[in-house]
Amino acid sequence: MGGEHLSSISSSILEALNDVVFAVDSNYNFIYITPSCYSITGYTAEEFLNGFVRAKNLVHPEDYWRLLRANYQAFKTGELPRVTEFRIVRKDGQVKWISIYWSVVRDENGNVKYIQGVMHDVTERKIAEEKLQKTLSEIKILHSFSSELSSAMTIDEVVKSIYDHIVKVIPVESFFIDIYDEEMEQLKGLAHVYLIHGRRVMISYPNYRFSIKSHELWKELIYEKKTKCVRYSGKDIPSPYNLFIDESETGGFILSTPMFSRGKVLGVMTLQISGDFEIDEEIPFIEQIANQSAVAIERVRYFIELQESEKSLRQAYEELKRVHQQLLLTEKMRTLGQLAGGIVHTLSNFLSAILGRAQLLKTKLTDESLLKEIELIEKAGQDASRVISRLREFSKPRTHPNLIPLDLANIIEDALEITKSKWKDEAELKGVKYEIVKDFPEDRLMGITNASELREAIVNIILNAIEAMPNGGKLTVGIYNINNEKVAIYISDTGIGMDSETMTRIFEPFFTTKGSSGTGLGLSIAYEIIKSHNGEILVESELGKGSKFIIVLPASREKTSKGIAGRKEMENIQKLNVLIVEDDESVLYLLRDIFTGLGCKIAEAGDGKKALEYVKVHEFDLVVTDLALPDFSGWVIAKEVKDKNANTPVIMLTGWGIDITVNDAKKRGVDYLITKPFELDELLLIVNNAIQSINKK
Repeated sequence: MGGEHLSSISSSILEALNDVVFAVDSNYNFIYITPSCYSITGYTAEEFLNGFVRAKNLVHPEDYWRLLRANYQAFKTGELPRVTEFRIVRKDGQVKWISIYWSVVRDENGNVKYIQGVMHDVTERKIAEEKLQKTLSEIKILHSFSSELSSAMTIDEVVKSIYDHIVKVIPVESFFIDIYDEEMEQLKGLAHVYLIHGRRVMISYPNYRFSIKSHELWKELIYEKKTKCVRYSGKDIPSPYNLFIDESETGGFILSTPMFSRGKVLGVMTLQISGDFEIDEEIPFIEQIANQSAVAIERVRYFIELQESEKSLRQAYEELKRVHQQLLLTEKMRTLGQLAGGIVHTLSNFLSAILGRAQLLKTKLTDESLLKEIELIEKAGQDASRVISRLREFSKPRTHPNLIPLDLANIIEDALEITKSKWKDEAELKGVKYEIVKDFPEDRLMGITNASELREAIVNIILNAIEAMPNGGKLTVGIYNINNEKVAIYISDTGIGMDSETMTRIFEPFFTTKGSSGTGLGLSIAYEIIKSHNGEILVESELGKGSKFIIVLPASREKTSKGIAGRKEMENIQKLNVLIVEDDESVLYLLRDIFTGLGCKIAEAGDGKKALEYVKVHEFDLVVTDLALPDFSGWVIAKEVKDKNANTPVIMLTGWGIDITVNDAKKRGVDYLITKPFELDELLLIVNNAIQSINKK
């Protein structure tokens, strides 16, 4: 072929490559190939060029037509996939995976002259991928198996689950579970499962026993705790398996493994596997199945024993049942939490942009009608924020809120407005009337709190109070001072009230007196919110006379919100160099407008790599970074910033609701945390604190 077919690349260089460089004409004849073809295909270059090796003989039958269609298309249209992976059959019959980088060579008229490519052996990578996929599949099966076992209440259910999951990986003919009696040093039959004419048949042998000392195999399994695997051929079933395995016309394997529960051998699981099979690779999988089965069997056996002695052990049985149901519910909530976590992250970014943009517009508008419309958008955004907060309860533990002095009366007014549809609109449709009484002092009382979270807690309590008055009644909401150190909010109703037992459990998660119509989360969430505010929540109630909830919070002597004050202080802020790292464009543009409006010089980065480039080259007075970035975590950005200048404040935004303490954040280079969706006042307050920290240094 010479220089004509090699373009400008030297033949000597190509022939020295480990990969194979080749070219084929429109009749699929090899017109050039490097000698390295022998190491991959087993054929020499002469055999290829002399026509001895044809594509149909070289390419694996299952991949041949796919490759042929691609090459036909290339000669017809000049279009060819950049890279193709397929299998070949070497001269010695061995199957290899190869990857080919294709290119089309045209003549002076633009017609396809020939196709050339570079062949690379990717067999090891393909084998690794197959092993990884197989491992992931087995992990998925084990997870499904564990979930199914958690609800199994009988031995039959456990055995069925074992068989159903094992056969997804291993061609099992039959399997046996025998329980170890340590005191008698015996194995006793629990369940033997056979595959007869394609149907699974389980047979129990309650009186089937044999001594551990009767065969060396049992000693190794029980005493030495070793998995044993033996091959058999035809009817030649080795001892002692021939005692309980029927004669087979085909060969296979018999594998026995000890079943561990709480560090002890509970019994032995034995599998009969027909045909040729790579059993060694599956031993870890089988051992995990055996151990999970042991735990489930022991739990089921204990449950059965409780049933048999129900009269004397009823209390213990009921407690076990309650714990079991709680574990099932916990698993369900965990799964819901994983789903909710992704939703929260996405919605938090959207809502941060909507809510922040609305609040930013409020500072620029003077038209009263437009301001009213913007305030409606802001209220809707705050309502959506509370929904996201509820979703976050499922996905991650509650984060530590940013607490600032706020006017409590305003927050209560918002909560009443939010619940108005319940105590006014819906009530009027039902012909029910509620009297709402506000008991606010003349002097505005300020509490150290977080507006959205406190509002959520009050909404939950108000809704609970309305539901306690199905036929109408009086709802009183008030505020009072406690020794100038604390401030209290109370919500009282004239509803059905509660007995002492109910009051002791009212703040427990999932406890409800509303049957299937209630979740039991409202008051427990309110309790967690107030607890995170360094406050207390108390309840007073009497059956038939209503209930009173009291929220006690740290008081503030300030008469205006720090958030608003902070905004005013920042009007004359010096021009700072600010780096904003955020992959969501809507949030990035919002932050850019906020800081630009404050007179700052902005640098923007949509990923971590670009942010690090900025940090290395430029000096910044303040860095604001998202936690979840496309390439790596915001923690990396924070560390690089602090490594360069420990005095540069770092503010981190997160929409995941991750429970991060202030101390943990500071150790990792983050000075301030803001949970998405955030409100403008909250952001401005934290930025103001960051700026003050700069001025003090």
